[in-house]
Amino acid sequence: MVRSLPIGLDIGSTTVRLLQLGGAERDLRVIHAARFVIPNEVKSDPKRSRPWIVETVRRLIRQRRFRGREAVMALAPDALAVRNIRLPKMPEEELATAVTWEAQNKFPFDTATAVIQHLLAGEIRQGDQVLDEVILLAAPRLEVEARLQLACEAGVDLVSLDAEPCAIFRGFERFLHRREDEAAVSIFVDLGAKTTVVIARGRHIVFIKTIPIGGAVFNRAVAENLELSLAEAEALRRRIAGRRRVQAADRQEADRVDRAVHDAIRPHLEDLTNEIGLCLRYYGVTFRGTPPGAVTLTGGESHNAAISETMAERLGLPVRVGDPFRGVRTDHLGPILDRRGVLGEWTTAFGLSLKGFHLASQSATGWAA
Repeated sequence: MVRSLPIGLDIGSTTVRLLQLGGAERDLRVIHAARFVIPNEVKSDPKRSRPWIVETVRRLIRQRRFRGREAVMALAPDALAVRNIRLPKMPEEELATAVTWEAQNKFPFDTATAVIQHLLAGEIRQGDQVLDEVILLAAPRLEVEARLQLACEAGVDLVSLDAEPCAIFRGFERFLHRREDEAAVSIFVDLGAKTTVVIARGRHIVFIKTIPIGGAVFNRAVAENLELSLAEAEALRRRIAGRRRVQAADRQEADRVDRAVHDAIRPHLEDLTNEIGLCLRYYGVTFRGTPPGAVTLTGGESHNAAISETMAERLGLPVRVGDPFRGVRTDHLGPILDRRGVLGEWTTAFGLSLKGFHLASQSATGWAA
């Protein structure tokens, strides 16, 4: 039997995705996947949304062809705070203590009870000094415990609680095998309700930022400009994204609606692209070296061709939609993972399940420690 990894459980603001991978690192396949959209009348009411999500996840795991109940989840993006600090070079065992000390007063919550992890981004020069750039990832203890409680209620055995930016990169890190990949610079833009930017050099993440512009802002803009309710605007944008082919008689009207929707979101998309440009500038000034050759777009909003075209035009870089399933067997899942569609929305769930290899090869403390 094919070895199964934990279920990657990605709970977004509008959609929940479950994905379980199996096999070996060089011979991956999807064991099973499931996806459901949270109804508008449910997600607008926190008292209803949590029980609804819990019951739906529990039912899907019980009724579908997932193997076991082990799962990896990510902290909600709003719960994760990210800061960059610079420290003198020191041994790894000393770095953990220094990070805890330096994290004080860096976050808008009490770090004495927070859960704090760090990523070593790499060496940087500051004047005559050579320092280490360190990325701090922190979450209030209550947010971590809430996620653990949600997993318990949903009937899953949580083996790790991950940071979403790490899961996003993990799905594509597996393609970096060649020696020249060690110096390659990759930028990932995960566009969902909000936007997460991840820049990596080789197999190391060097920059993370969350930008509060994404699908939620786009939906509000369409609602205001086209005089629709928020639910109608979201449904319209989803319908446009799912449109594959339009009959000639309807094409003119479809094009008119597409233009109206894109005109509504364009100012916000331009603001978002400017913020991404600032991220690239920070990377270039801090680490110098080779600039990225392209942007990989992922997330639930990556299906929109007009978004990637606008980004490419303003950034002066090619923007391609990421496919974490490249080289992975999915044919047995039919419409659930339709190769004709855009699969970038599964990036986080893919990376969460893929963490199973890391957990097996090391004693992974992670957020769930």
